Amino acid sequence: MPMAVAQRYARALAEAAGPDADYTRLARELDDFASAYQASAELREVLASPAVSPSQKSALIETLAKRLGSSEVTSRFLRVLLAHYRLPLLDEIRQAFRNYVQERLGVLTMSIVSASPLPEDERAALSERFSQLTRKKVEIDFQVDPTLLGGLRAQVRSTVYDGSVRGFLDRVREHLEAG
Repeated sequence: MPMAVAQRYARALAEAAGPDADYTRLARELDDFASAYQASAELREVLASPAVSPSQKSALIETLAKRLGSSEVTSRFLRVLLAHYRLPLLDEIRQAFRNYVQERLGVLTMSIVSASPLPEDERAALSERFSQLTRKKVEIDFQVDPTLLGGLRAQVRSTVYDGSVRGFLDRVREHLEAG
C-alpha cells in the first residue's frame, strides 16, 4: 500500500514540474531534504507534533527548502506531503520518483555484483549487452561481494539473474534435495 501511495505522489510531482523540468535536480532536492529530515530527530518530532500548528510546520519546511537551495516546485511538493501526512513515506516517494523519471527518460538502473572488481572493458561490455537486451540506456551500479566465489549476479528492479558459482551450487543442492 505505501508503494502505491508513493507512486501516486511521485507521478504528481513529475506532472506538476512539467515535461521540460530538470528531473535530476528535483530528485537531488528531494534527496537533500530527506537527508536533513533523517539526520534530525528534532525536525521529525516538530513536523509530527500536533502541538505545532500546520502553518508553523509549513513555514519550517519552506525555510529549510530555501536553505537547501530547493526549487519552488520541490518546496510546494514538500508542503503537500506535510499537509497530507505523507512525510514518513518520503524515502518510498523518492524511490518511486526516481523510477518514474528513469522510465520517462528511457533509462534502466540495475546492479551487478561480482566476486572481484571487474575491469573497465568488462564493465563496458556488460553495459552494452544489457542496453541491447533491454533496448534502454542502462546505468549500472557495480558492486563486489567476495562470498559469490565467481560469476555475476545482476538485478533489474525486483528481478535477479544469478549467474554466480554460489547460485549454481545452491540450485544443484536444491535439485538434489528435491529428487
